[in-house]
Amino acid sequence: MINLNKKNREVSRLLSNNKFSTDITLYFSTRSVGADFDPYEKTYTYTDLNPKTIRGYVRDIKPEALVWKQYGLAEMGAKEIISDDKYAEWFRLCSKLSIGGDYYQVYKENVGNRFLIEKRPMKLIRVIVRKVQ
Repeated sequence: MINLNKKNREVSRLLSNNKFSTDITLYFSTRSVGADFDPYEKTYTYTDLNPKTIRGYVRDIKPEALVWKQYGLAEMGAKEIISDDKYAEWFRLCSKLSIGGDYYQVYKENVGNRFLIEKRPMKLIRVIVRKVQ
């Protein structure tokens, strides 16, 4: 019997295999203030750091499914990412998200239901992202 609370080695191998997984590039940034900082306007300066690349299973979500399924999205260009749960915090903190050269909505700038992180069995997460217009 499979223990759904433990990590499955076969699934981890599939997610790290080049044939089944895709590179996902996460960009992080640091926030700083200049000499002319106004706390009421909150004019922060963001500096991009070096990107980190992870691997995950990525698939397109059909536009029809976005309307009638649980996602609550109605826009085109959404993707579903299945990855290890250790990357959940990275998805929450990143400032840019790139898959195959296209950029997607990040958790920080979440407006409406355009970004979803859901825990799955066997220490996996499912992330649903929408393409930036």
